[in-house]
Amino acid sequence: MSSTESIVFGIVIGVLAYSIQNIGKGIQKYAIEGLKKDKKIKSKSSGIWILGTILTSLYLFIQWLALLFAPINAIAPLESVGLIVFILFSYFVLKEGISKLEIVGIIFILIGIVLVTFFNINPSTLNSVDINLVNLIIFIIPLLIAEIIGILLSRSKGYRGAGFILGITGGTLMALQTVSKRITAVPDVNLTILFSILTMVFAIGSLLSTQLAFAKSKANRVVPFFIPTSILLAIVTGYFALSEVINLFQIGGILLVLIGVGLLSGFRDESERESS
Repeated sequence: MSSTESIVFGIVIGVLAYSIQNIGKGIQKYAIEGLKKDKKIKSKSSGIWILGTILTSLYLFIQWLALLFAPINAIAPLESVGLIVFILFSYFVLKEGISKLEIVGIIFILIGIVLVTFFNINPSTLNSVDINLVNLIIFIIPLLIAEIIGILLSRSKGYRGAGFILGITGGTLMALQTVSKRITAVPDVNLTILFSILTMVFAIGSLLSTQLAFAKSKANRVVPFFIPTSILLAIVTGYFALSEVINLFQIGGILLVLIGVGLLSGFRDESERESS
């Protein structure tokens, strides 16, 4: 398989991974809404919720496969495609409205994804010489320390600003999970074992921080910080620590994706009011 074919394969798998993840989220929401309407169908709703949970769990491994074939800056922005899938699932299955701003957001994301993937110049393979662990540590450790301090300050204030700080922390850990998965593509057993373990650690951390964020704040205050942080930090880390190249076309595409994500996630409540 050529480098181009590998990257295309990785992108297809990446789209599948994020789509499955967000369909799973949609199914979980469907089950919860059904339980709210009729508590007598608890067993049925529980079964549906478990199905959704299984799908969201499968994402972890399917996205991992994608990152073995394609660079981070071609895979990370695909998370926005998953958000589109969730919006469409909400529209067709949950009967939630889609606002004009969300339609614009979808268009921005699709254009951005085309720019990011079409103009990718990074190879599909990753070698140990491409990895700068010193840069990775210098870049990540101060960020994690700052976020931990932010969480403690938020907690001391009754979790004021929890949506912001926990959303960013969850996105950071998701980005580190993505980077760790990519590093396991290196033909080095020690690096593969180490970063496979770190992948699971970051995955659990991201899950816990986002669940705490949703418990302490509204979802529409968490998602606008979580997804952009996850996408942008993964790409920036890939640039500084994995020698990935980002050209101007891709930067433009990434900006369009982030704007689109903001339009989709930041105005979810408004679109729901329009549908009612």
